[in-house]
Amino acid sequence: MPPQIQQQIIRMQQLQQSLELLVSQRTQLEIQLRETEAALKELEDVKAEDVVYKIVGPLLVKADPNKVKEELEDLKVSVDTRIKTLKRQEERTRQQLEEMREKIQAALQGGVSPAG
Repeated sequence: MPPQIQQQIIRMQQLQQSLELLVSQRTQLEIQLRETEAALKELEDVKAEDVVYKIVGPLLVKADPNKVKEELEDLKVSVDTRIKTLKRQEERTRQQLEEMREKIQAALQGGVSPAG
């Protein structure tokens, strides 16, 4: 197998690993988003004078319900934005992988060196 094709295969494997990492990160963020949404749903019935607690490091501390709700809303927006960014990166990586796969296949079948 020509060295250029071997290099392309290595690059394709690296892209595949990058894609797996992106998918893993997105999955973790989607879990965090669901947890945040669940917490916000629980806070819907909480009155301003009610006592709520939040985790700060290893501690559970008393917190203002409205402030906690605001923090969770901000977190939700941030996590959602990051998920959208990761989805776009995933899509680009998938396209690059498919293009590389096609070039390598064509090179192996036709004996032509893959470009790029």
